[in-house]
Amino acid sequence: MSSTDISIIGAGSWGKALAHVLLNNNKKVLIYSRNSNPECYKNNPNIILTNDIKNIFINKSPIVIATPVKSLNEIGASIKKNNFKEPIILTCKGIDSLSGQFPTQIISQYAGHGNLAVLSGPSFSSEVLENKPTAVTIASKNNNIFKIFSELFHSKIFRVYASDDMIGCQLGGAIKNILAVAVGISDGLDLGSNAKAALISRGIFEIKILSDILGCRNETIYGLSGLGDLVLTANDNLSRNRRFGIEIAKGLSIKNAEKKIGYVVEGIFATKGLNILIKKYSLNLPICSKVIDIINNKISPKKAVNDLLIREQKKEFV
Repeated sequence: MSSTDISIIGAGSWGKALAHVLLNNNKKVLIYSRNSNPECYKNNPNIILTNDIKNIFINKSPIVIATPVKSLNEIGASIKKNNFKEPIILTCKGIDSLSGQFPTQIISQYAGHGNLAVLSGPSFSSEVLENKPTAVTIASKNNNIFKIFSELFHSKIFRVYASDDMIGCQLGGAIKNILAVAVGISDGLDLGSNAKAALISRGIFEIKILSDILGCRNETIYGLSGLGDLVLTANDNLSRNRRFGIEIAKGLSIKNAEKKIGYVVEGIFATKGLNILIKKYSLNLPICSKVIDIINNKISPKKAVNDLLIREQKKEFV
């Protein structure tokens, strides 16, 4: 197998979109897909397709992990087994449902911290594929690793900004999925634009509460990977988390709503991981906690809204 500039693990909608960005930058890409290879790239001379993950590690080029969070331990085990030492960038958004860990915390158990980066920000895959302008953050503790991935991805239509706040970038990307479910519920119940604005602004404050506990930077929460991603996900029908919230507000069960969306709804899995962190740090996150209760069938969407509205009055930033 000939070498490539970069490898991608995962050929879902986001993996294909990132491959598109790399192709636009004249990069040669190896794509691993467990089940089937994307038809759109089968005849592209700058794409090599494989169903054998071993080829990713033989290739020895930087890796993009574009799978759901639930796949990371399996991928990490393969990284360790193959003694892979090249740079790795994680693009999945969520929290592990069993450990409460963020993606880099999972992969660092298998690959170490020094060669990791995170890519996050407001970026619907369909718009990336249409070459619509997009801005993202790449965060790494290692500036050399940032430079490697920035050179690969940055262009005039896919702008890359630098950060070293890896947990902060992952926090915003994970919690916004839960908050987008809340906004979807609000829209499904026809609560109006005032309620949506309140959910978004109070939701950002809930992200900040956890951000402070985890030692993240305020500017990260109000940047592309925090506020930017939340505004996008909460306001557009392309958001599967928002659409999921609308469906359960209209009366569909959690299972049937997820089935109707047809894709992984990361907000569901993120609620389990966030609940671990809420208990660990004794956090008061009213909106996120109500979404957790709804997902666990402990309360109806209408009852959750009522509970939020009748809470005791308080100062805005306490």
